[in-house]
Amino acid sequence: MIERVLAVSARHYTEVTGTDSEQWDEETSRELVGIALRTVRLAEREDYPRALEEYLRANRVRLGRLWQRYGPDGLFPRGVYHLVELPEVFVLCERIESDRYWLSGVWSDEGQEDAPLERLEEIWLYGTGEWEDR
Repeated sequence: MIERVLAVSARHYTEVTGTDSEQWDEETSRELVGIALRTVRLAEREDYPRALEEYLRANRVRLGRLWQRYGPDGLFPRGVYHLVELPEVFVLCERIESDRYWLSGVWSDEGQEDAPLERLEEIWLYGTGEWEDR
Protein backbone atom coordinates (compact mmCIF):
# COMPACT_ATOMS: atom_id res chain seq x y z
CA MET A 1 0.00 0.00 0.00
CA ILE A 2 2.82 2.42 0.85
CA GLU A 3 4.33 2.00 -2.62
CA ARG A 4 0.98 2.57 -4.37
CA VAL A 5 0.25 5.72 -2.38
CA LEU A 6 3.78 7.04 -2.80
CA ALA A 7 3.56 6.47 -6.56
CA VAL A 8 0.36 8.55 -6.76
CA SER A 9 1.85 11.33 -4.67
CA ALA A 10 5.18 11.26 -6.52
CA ARG A 11 3.51 11.47 -9.93
CA HIS A 12 1.52 14.55 -8.92
CA TYR A 13 4.53 16.04 -7.14
CA THR A 14 6.63 15.70 -10.29
CA GLU A 15 3.90 17.32 -12.38
CA VAL A 16 3.53 20.25 -9.97
CA THR A 17 7.19 20.83 -9.10
CA GLY A 18 9.16 19.59 -12.09
CA THR A 19 11.48 17.60 -9.81
CA ASP A 20 12.23 13.92 -10.30
CA SER A 21 12.60 10.90 -8.08
CA GLU A 22 16.40 10.87 -8.30
CA GLN A 23 16.39 13.81 -5.89
CA TRP A 24 14.25 12.11 -3.24
CA ASP A 25 15.15 10.04 -0.18
CA GLU A 26 13.02 6.94 -0.73
CA GLU A 27 13.45 5.65 2.82
CA THR A 28 12.14 8.89 4.32
CA SER A 29 9.31 8.95 1.80
CA ARG A 30 8.19 5.43 2.72
CA GLU A 31 8.44 6.21 6.43
CA LEU A 32 6.31 9.36 6.25
CA VAL A 33 3.72 7.79 3.93
CA GLY A 34 3.52 4.89 6.39
CA ILE A 35 2.80 7.32 9.21
CA ALA A 36 0.13 9.05 7.13
CA LEU A 37 -1.49 5.73 6.18
CA ARG A 38 -1.92 4.85 9.84
CA THR A 39 -4.57 7.60 9.90
CA VAL A 40 -6.64 6.05 7.10
CA ARG A 41 -9.43 3.88 8.45
CA LEU A 42 -9.01 0.18 7.68
CA ALA A 43 -12.25 0.07 5.70
CA GLU A 44 -10.98 2.90 3.47
CA ARG A 45 -7.40 1.75 2.89
CA GLU A 46 -7.93 -0.33 -0.23
CA ASP A 47 -9.60 2.61 -1.97
CA TYR A 48 -7.22 5.23 -0.60
CA PRO A 49 -4.89 5.53 -3.63
CA ARG A 50 -7.90 6.38 -5.82
CA ALA A 51 -9.27 8.81 -3.24
CA LEU A 52 -5.84 10.46 -2.96
CA GLU A 53 -5.65 10.73 -6.75
CA GLU A 54 -9.00 12.52 -6.82
CA TYR A 55 -8.00 14.82 -3.97
CA LEU A 56 -4.74 15.79 -5.65
CA ARG A 57 -6.46 16.48 -8.97
CA ALA A 58 -9.08 18.63 -7.24
CA ASN A 59 -6.41 20.58 -5.33
CA ARG A 60 -3.86 20.95 -8.12
CA VAL A 61 -3.86 24.77 -8.10
CA ARG A 62 -3.48 24.89 -4.33
CA LEU A 63 -0.62 22.37 -4.46
CA GLY A 64 1.09 24.59 -7.01
CA ARG A 65 0.73 27.57 -4.69
CA LEU A 66 2.17 25.51 -1.84
CA TRP A 67 5.27 24.76 -3.93
CA GLN A 68 5.65 28.32 -5.27
CA ARG A 69 5.26 30.02 -1.90
CA TYR A 70 6.93 27.56 0.46
CA GLY A 71 9.18 25.38 -1.72
CA PRO A 72 12.93 25.84 -2.09
CA ASP A 73 12.57 28.89 -4.36
CA GLY A 74 9.73 30.40 -2.35
CA LEU A 75 9.62 33.37 -0.03
CA PHE A 76 11.16 31.66 3.00
CA PRO A 77 14.69 30.39 3.70
CA ARG A 78 15.32 26.85 2.51
CA GLY A 79 14.52 24.29 5.19
CA VAL A 80 11.89 26.27 7.09
CA TYR A 81 9.18 24.31 5.29
CA HIS A 82 11.31 21.29 4.40
CA LEU A 83 8.35 18.89 4.20
CA VAL A 84 7.21 20.83 1.10
CA GLU A 85 10.39 19.63 -0.61
CA LEU A 86 9.37 15.95 -0.25
CA PRO A 87 6.98 14.09 -2.58
CA GLU A 88 5.04 12.65 0.35
CA VAL A 89 3.98 16.16 1.33
CA PHE A 90 0.90 15.75 -0.88
CA VAL A 91 -0.21 12.72 1.16
CA LEU A 92 0.36 14.73 4.34
CA CYS A 93 -1.73 17.61 2.96
CA GLU A 94 -4.63 15.27 2.26
CA ARG A 95 -4.36 13.73 5.72
CA ILE A 96 -4.16 17.19 7.33
CA GLU A 97 -7.41 18.11 5.67
CA SER A 98 -9.04 14.74 6.43
CA ASP A 99 -7.99 14.25 10.05
CA ARG A 100 -5.21 16.52 11.21
CA TYR A 101 -5.56 15.67 14.90
CA TRP A 102 -5.16 11.95 14.28
CA LEU A 103 -2.18 12.64 12.01
CA SER A 104 -0.61 14.88 14.64
CA GLY A 105 -1.02 12.18 17.29
CA VAL A 106 0.46 9.41 15.15
CA TRP A 107 3.25 11.75 14.02
CA SER A 108 4.21 12.39 17.66
CA ASP A 109 3.83 8.72 18.61
CA GLU A 110 6.32 7.84 15.87
CA GLY A 111 8.88 10.21 17.37
CA GLN A 112 8.77 12.77 14.59
CA GLU A 113 9.54 16.37 15.47
CA ASP A 114 6.25 18.27 15.82
CA ALA A 115 7.32 21.64 14.37
CA PRO A 116 7.63 20.60 10.68
CA LEU A 117 4.14 19.08 10.63
CA GLU A 118 2.69 22.05 12.52
CA ARG A 119 4.24 24.44 10.00
CA LEU A 120 2.90 22.38 7.09
CA GLU A 121 -0.54 22.26 8.70
CA GLU A 122 -0.60 26.04 9.03
CA ILE A 123 0.48 26.79 5.48
CA TRP A 124 -1.74 24.12 3.90
CA LEU A 125 -4.86 25.21 5.76
CA TYR A 126 -4.25 28.96 5.77
CA GLY A 127 -1.46 29.87 3.36
CA THR A 128 -2.48 28.47 -0.03
CA GLY A 129 -5.62 30.46 -0.74
CA GLU A 130 -5.97 32.50 -3.90
CA TRP A 131 -6.66 35.62 -1.86
CA GLU A 132 -2.98 35.60 -0.95
CA ASP A 133 -2.02 36.28 -4.58
CA ARG A 134 -3.44 39.78 -4.43
